[in-house]
Amino acid sequence: MIMEIIVVSAIIALGSFTQGLTGFGLALVSVPLLSMAVDVKAAVPIAGIFGWLVTFPLVWKMRKNVQWKSGLILFVGSLPGSFLGADLLKRLPGEAILITMGVVLILSSLYSLFSRAPLFKKTSPPITLGTGFFSGALGASVGEPGPPVIAYTSMQPWSAHEVKSTLVFFFMLQMVGAIAGFWTKGLLDAYVLERVAYAFPAFIVGMSLGMFAYHLLHTYKINYHGIIHSLLLIIGVMLVVKNFHIL
Repeated sequence: MIMEIIVVSAIIALGSFTQGLTGFGLALVSVPLLSMAVDVKAAVPIAGIFGWLVTFPLVWKMRKNVQWKSGLILFVGSLPGSFLGADLLKRLPGEAILITMGVVLILSSLYSLFSRAPLFKKTSPPITLGTGFFSGALGASVGEPGPPVIAYTSMQPWSAHEVKSTLVFFFMLQMVGAIAGFWTKGLLDAYVLERVAYAFPAFIVGMSLGMFAYHLLHTYKINYHGIIHSLLLIIGVMLVVKNFHIL
């Protein structure tokens, strides 16, 4: 048990560092790694709770750059998606969830690595609403709400600060629906809450270091997104290959 707690804490520290650095990524990094240490149906809620907590200081810090209207429309769309996703998490076999997670990581990483220019000149409420729905469903089922909304924000004519700020604001709201979904499906049990409590100090350390690193890398214009998405691409391929052999 002690070794499991150490491993979980280290993974959460890495995930919160990534989120503090980029504005997203706690679940993208944590869930695949946590699923190697604990059951995936515990890994998703654990990462989800921390993914929610990390957003509060980030939203406050970057509130001047948030695109509030778009963030709220994304959230409204995510609510029905979150409850659908929590139901899928409860019903689907772990291997199917991990393969889905791997595919999502591969597609989102490839898009993020090779996309170059905004697709839209202005935001579209119907597209924003639909993006929120799919993001909510992915967030509650495989712990990765990021890919649809990350792709969506990268297609908007927003600055880097506006993209990061709006992503964090949406994730803060979206995780309310996801955690409610976990609760109604009985996924927030004593095991999950205990791991969250033990890993909390590591979460604080990782988030603080990530926010500090963001300022350093932004100052020196280092392409940290390329590094992170390359690593996520590798993790996604590993998940798909490993779990296809199990099925």
